[in-house]
Amino acid sequence: MANRESYQRQYYRKKTMDKLRNTIKNLRADKEKFLSSPEGIAYTKRLKYEYGKKYREENSESIRTYQKEYHISYGI
Repeated sequence: MANRESYQRQYYRKKTMDKLRNTIKNLRADKEKFLSSPEGIAYTKRLKYEYGKKYREENSESIRTYQKEYHISYGI
């Protein structure tokens, strides 16, 4: 009887894992669908803008020193 219970456990564990894999696959497909839509493109553009703004605020000193060195090196 223990062998049968073990088989049943393995069967339901496999079914659960298959269901989880399918859920993940569907979520990834939904994410790709959203990111390729106009709203998704605007969303990623906004995220990039916000990240760049935050980076420039945090590293303004190093960016400024780089600009000065570049100006001195290339005379632009």
